[in-house]
Amino acid sequence: MLPVALLQLNEGQLEWMPKNPRQWTQDGVNKAKDSLERDPDFLDDRPLLVVPHDGAFVVYAGNMRLTAARELGVEALPCVSYEPESVEDRDTIKRRAILDNGD
Repeated sequence: MLPVALLQLNEGQLEWMPKNPRQWTQDGVNKAKDSLERDPDFLDDRPLLVVPHDGAFVVYAGNMRLTAARELGVEALPCVSYEPESVEDRDTIKRRAILDNGD
């Protein structure tokens, strides 16, 4: 579990990772909020994937879930943190970000 205050949307702050290309509407966020309210344990089964960065964590998979959770006032979320140590690690993170966005 990580405090929501330490989680950042992927806005391109990692030099090796492009910002999250996925665009969503408030309607999409509202649907995610409804889902989280109906089944809050879902996040335990599908935690956010994050990378440590400057004392915080950049979310590379789960940006919409983070946005929905923030709007619901959630204070902490289940996360899996990866510390990339090689180019291969970075490639894996980028691939997972694409998979999470359904591309």
